[in-house]
Amino acid sequence: MAQEPNTNTNNTAPEIIEQNGQKLALVSTIKTVETNREFQRNVQIVQQQRQAAIELKKRVEQALTLPEKEALQKNLDATLKSLDANNALMTKTYGFSLLRNYVISFVKTRLYTPLTDEEFGKISPEDKAKPDAIKLIEGKAYLYIASIEGVAANDIFRQNVQLVQVQRNRLIQLKQALDRPGLKDEDKGKLQEEFNKSEEVLKKNNEEMVKLYGFSLMRNYLLEVEESQLYTPLTAEEAAKLPAAAAPAAATPAIEAPKAEEKKADKPAKK
Repeated sequence: MAQEPNTNTNNTAPEIIEQNGQKLALVSTIKTVETNREFQRNVQIVQQQRQAAIELKKRVEQALTLPEKEALQKNLDATLKSLDANNALMTKTYGFSLLRNYVISFVKTRLYTPLTDEEFGKISPEDKAKPDAIKLIEGKAYLYIASIEGVAANDIFRQNVQLVQVQRNRLIQLKQALDRPGLKDEDKGKLQEEFNKSEEVLKKNNEEMVKLYGFSLMRNYLLEVEESQLYTPLTAEEAAKLPAAAAPAAATPAIEAPKAEEKKADKPAKK
């Protein structure tokens, strides 16, 4: 676990937002792609250690012999010691603790798509020389597509990506159902009608995603978080102790980008 990630944490009164009647306190703002990646890795480490401790505790309780119990207990003690140290480091560095729940908001992300050797060869030296235009990861070239800035815009982007992926999966299911042998003509007609409508909606939404973000279901993508904010829900007692300066602000409304169409096939995505 990294010892000194670069985050913005401070001891001043936290920023408070309110979502669905729940007050949330800003714990930290995590900047740079590398620091956000390190934060996610560290969260996984402490979560895995906690799960390992839970499983070891069960094994200690179920041990049939004293030597087995003692060996497992020794292992459990070492795991808990490491977990406590890592959790304390996470609290100091990010304000994150396994004892609380959190909500993460994405403030800025970068979208890249992997390039084939042929695609990479067609890019001019001038374009390759542009800052951040090409990103090399483990010898693989990725082309910069877009930056998505703002919490609302990032939320809507992820919702739209999830939506078109669900729509694509539904289209695949319908195609498989249509290809089943022995399908009655009546049932096949209904399935074909649903397939055609679903295909039209997906096509419109995918075209809108290409126009808005340069994102298409026909390609793979890498999404790198450049800045995120970590919030923790407050209990009623904690909220009551907030100073007046920390009064909650309403969460930013999702108005920075349109949402893709879900059901109606005769209307394009809202702009």
